[in-house]
Amino acid sequence: MITLFASIFVFSLVILVHEYGHYKAAKSVGIKVDEFAIGMGPIIYKKEKNDTIYSIRALPIGGFVKMEGEEEDVSSKTSYSSKTVWQRFKVIAAGPIMNFILAVVIYIIISAVYGVPGSTIGTIDPNSELYKAGVRANDKVISVNDNKVYIRDDVVSEITVEEKPYKITVKRDNEILSFNVNQYYRYVIGIYPYDTNDTTTSVIKPSDDKLPAHKAGIREGDKVVKINNIDIASYSQISEVINQLKGETLEMTVERNGQLLTFNLTPQKELDLGFNTKVEKSIVTAVVSSVYKTGYYIKLMFEFIGMLFTGKVGSEAVGGPVMVISMIGEQAKLGIYPLLNLLAFISVNLGFMNLLPIPALDGSKLVFLIIEKVRGKKIPIEKEGFVHFVGFVLLISLMIFITYKDIVRLF
Repeated sequence: MITLFASIFVFSLVILVHEYGHYKAAKSVGIKVDEFAIGMGPIIYKKEKNDTIYSIRALPIGGFVKMEGEEEDVSSKTSYSSKTVWQRFKVIAAGPIMNFILAVVIYIIISAVYGVPGSTIGTIDPNSELYKAGVRANDKVISVNDNKVYIRDDVVSEITVEEKPYKITVKRDNEILSFNVNQYYRYVIGIYPYDTNDTTTSVIKPSDDKLPAHKAGIREGDKVVKINNIDIASYSQISEVINQLKGETLEMTVERNGQLLTFNLTPQKELDLGFNTKVEKSIVTAVVSSVYKTGYYIKLMFEFIGMLFTGKVGSEAVGGPVMVISMIGEQAKLGIYPLLNLLAFISVNLGFMNLLPIPALDGSKLVFLIIEKVRGKKIPIEKEGFVHFVGFVLLISLMIFITYKDIVRLF
């Protein structure tokens, strides 16, 4: 029941905001909106006001804004087809833009309530390059390589942009200090001590299924006995040997259920930042963090599309409505914070996907408008409509296929 109500809430909100963007932009340029609908299928509630029907439909799986002259040429001054390219572009783009704005607003609320890691150093490793350079706890980082920073994500992004020493500027009391810091990389395979309070044994567990240890076959409860014929007695010795090998492929022998198993794995190079920052609750950090996070997820989606086309990830990485509903249910059971985070991410996802130049989506309509602007004349509405219809049929077919795969994956 929690999954049902949470899913209806999430889908309804992101679709409502998306369609409201189209609706508000249409009204702003004088286009008559015949209907503003949330959901699909039979109407369960409707109200007419100022020549617009506002309706809620039975299936909470979509929504639409029906504008005069959108699907046929109408000579009326209030029709979509009578408006300039720029005015129509504004109407189409407004939906995805509103989804991005919704995500930023949600992240601002989350950041204001729960706080966000700012740029003030909280804890710092006394063995780190940062500490050796002169940076101390409670220093407020104001720039890295002369680029202003406001939150921890900014600091990390500037430090990791290139593999070379960086300049960090901090405010300590009323003094501005700058330090040149060498980057320090360590090599990890992705393991933790089996008992986090006991590093004297070599019994381990993988920390992440995307890191080398798990990929190679290491599993929770394995006891490391050798690395490249070096006898291992403790967890700390594992880290020492791995870092001494400087990223070379290694042979790790573990004991599992009385048997000795050997795995080959290559450690992953990872920047050791050597610090954490304090959590802050301020409007500046909340806004900066929220814009940064929204932009970061948009960037990730561009990268994901690229990986799909290059074959770096397979179709199994793509999820449909069933998978999303399952995720919503899981996050809703964990609490409001995880649910809001997922809601914001889904809103970003919806905005991004709608901007892709796929027939029937907003992105394709924007492409047609750009072509019209370049050609200097309209593309016949029947031809454009046919392209969008074919795209719609293909999208529905793809959605059915992905939904089937989701069901098989879950059950």
